[in-house]
Amino acid sequence: MNQTSFAFAHDRSGRGRRSRMDNTGNRLFFGLCPPPAIERQVASIADDYKNAFSLSGQLRLTTLHVTIRWVCDYPNLPEHVIFAALQAGVGAESPPITITFDRIMRFPQALVLAGEGGRKSLARLHLQLGVAMHNAGLPRNIGHTFTPHMTLLYDRKAVPVMMLDRPVSWTAYELLLIHSVLGKTEHHIVDRWPLLG
Repeated sequence: MNQTSFAFAHDRSGRGRRSRMDNTGNRLFFGLCPPPAIERQVASIADDYKNAFSLSGQLRLTTLHVTIRWVCDYPNLPEHVIFAALQAGVGAESPPITITFDRIMRFPQALVLAGEGGRKSLARLHLQLGVAMHNAGLPRNIGHTFTPHMTLLYDRKAVPVMMLDRPVSWTAYELLLIHSVLGKTEHHIVDRWPLLG
């Protein structure tokens, strides 16, 4: 994942846009990312399940994350939306969060890890960011349901819910605002905030 600075040009409508972007689409979201040791564990789990269930989707280790709040999807990211998201991120406060995923399951068209470990703390951060986004002028359904998970790969094939032999667990020490270039499996860190409590 890369940390990049944003340089904006202006289109004819006067809305800000990234000058170096093409129009594949862009997503902005708040998330937590696992450390490299967890990425290796997850790669092993994903390979086992791909082989066991003949899945064709590709694991993307460089973009593993737990989404806390989706901000927006745009052809080009408006400068005012990024600014508002940055303001919302500043308002988030949480101690470090220990996340534990103990099962593998199917979400719509995706194979994911899920579990209850850290769920209350994650839900609290999710709600807090929803309020902060609303206060920063971003449209957000504060009461939106939230199921913490980490997507391993995309595949339409159904797989049963299975408990992991060894849960995937790590402690997140920072909240990230991430820019995803849709269709390119490319994430850029816009900003980060320490989880200090």
